Amino acid sequence: MKKRLIYLISALFAFTGCITNDLPYPVVVPNVTSVIVDEAEKIDIDYSKRVITIYLPETQDIRTVSIRSVQVDQEIAHVPEELSGVHDLTNPLRFTITTYQDYEWTIVGVRNVTRYFTVQGQVGASVIDEVNHRVLASVGKDEDIENITVTSLKLGAEGKTTYSIPMEEMKDFSAGIYVDVTEFDYTETWTIFVEVTDASVEVQKVNAWANMAYVTSIGVAGVENGFQYREMGASEWIDVPAEDITSDGGSFVAHIKGLRPETEYEVVAVCEGETSPSVSFITESAIPVPNGSFEYASLVSGASYYKFYDPDCGFEDGSYMFWGSGNGEGSEGVNGSASMGIVITYIDKDEKVDGQQSVRAQTSQLAGILAAGNLFTGQFAGLVGTEGGKVNFGRPWTSRPRALKLYCKYSTGKMNIINGMPSGVSLSSADYDRAQIKVAVGNWDYRTYGGTPDSPVLVNTTDSKTFVDFAVDNSTIAYGELTVYNDGYTINRGTKVSGSTEAWVEYTIPLDYSKVDELPTHIIISCAASQYGDYFTGYNKSKLWLDAFELIY
Repeated sequence: MKKRLIYLISALFAFTGCITNDLPYPVVVPNVTSVIVDEAEKIDIDYSKRVITIYLPETQDIRTVSIRSVQVDQEIAHVPEELSGVHDLTNPLRFTITTYQDYEWTIVGVRNVTRYFTVQGQVGASVIDEVNHRVLASVGKDEDIENITVTSLKLGAEGKTTYSIPMEEMKDFSAGIYVDVTEFDYTETWTIFVEVTDASVEVQKVNAWANMAYVTSIGVAGVENGFQYREMGASEWIDVPAEDITSDGGSFVAHIKGLRPETEYEVVAVCEGETSPSVSFITESAIPVPNGSFEYASLVSGASYYKFYDPDCGFEDGSYMFWGSGNGEGSEGVNGSASMGIVITYIDKDEKVDGQQSVRAQTSQLAGILAAGNLFTGQFAGLVGTEGGKVNFGRPWTSRPRALKLYCKYSTGKMNIINGMPSGVSLSSADYDRAQIKVAVGNWDYRTYGGTPDSPVLVNTTDSKTFVDFAVDNSTIAYGELTVYNDGYTINRGTKVSGSTEAWVEYTIPLDYSKVDELPTHIIISCAASQYGDYFTGYNKSKLWLDAFELIY
């Protein structure tokens, strides 16, 4: 009996060994939700490229970066244990997250070091080649190349760097000077050159905005340098005040203020009485917010709720869809919350600051799911079942405003629906809901951000990976935000200002520019009666009134 049992088992194994499993494994794509790194200044996660970029201070050795943890959004996902520890990020670090498939991710370390080198009598800014470890500075033709005075030197981390030759002993640059630069116990050899140039003063670049311009010139360091400008055709030149001129070695930048939009000017640089050839420029347009007081609205065909434009109004800025809402466009476009019997954005003729009406964004709920009242530049892109919606944010835009001014009033209560919140945020039913207005200009590519050419940034409220933090987003040129509480407000994540928000209040949101030389392609303004509405969290009766939007240039 025992022999037969062994035989049967052996035969069974032989038979099952021939069976092939043709059932496919499910595709489970893991995404990194958080990364904790010692000393990191900022961490960006690019889901499309599966790249994590860690920005480090210059005083952190990039060869010894301590990664505490990497969290993912799938329970079955396996992250290599050795990823937690100290790593050399001089080169990209690649690792694999495994579910039923393998997904390669990359960690990139970025350490931005402020480097400079200046000499007496310098003309223009020094050129610092970090890759090849070379520095080049230019001096006027009257300077002695064998007896140069170095006025500043920094080629490594502040407080962490030593030099094989003291700055005071660097004199003869006729053949260049080789200097060993040591930081964090490793050494690089840099070559520093100084050359003689015939140039003395020249306007190099004009960055013209609507009401101001930044003008860059080369001049001679250590002597009197200045700028003059005038409207094209005017007889008198205007001096730029000294306090509006900054310098870096022999490079000078003038901040010219009080200009008129869409106007041609000319500017010259002046160095010790020598004047450069004039350079002309035209200021940008000061484009107003289309339908900024919401005077133009019309009922959706066959429905009792509004869209925030009127094709028959007779005024261009109110005749097309600049503003959208989660209501959707009913029979005239994509269905939104209104198709489910919930209107979350209204025209209010009883409450207004400018004109005959305002907009009221009103949070509601359906079957326990929060629907945040909202208004935004862009177009609603569709419902995701009964779980959420998709929005294409943004409208074409080419000017650079410095701030957004608006009026709003707010009525809210304690959060009674909490279904989620961002990482690092803690909320409970003891917290009051809050409203938020965001404004950004940028050059978002719809092929990267999932939207359309006119409204490039797609946000799917059921997928947090599509949420964009414009404060750190790489395609954002400038950003500002206003958060309105039941008892005060904050601007650009600053200190909370206490006060009543239940009556109309005027707010000005400065736009913080991270890229002053880039021109935008789109503008995004997003208003929500519940700040965490994308996470379906808030108070189901919050109301945010909005009126008189104005861009300040």
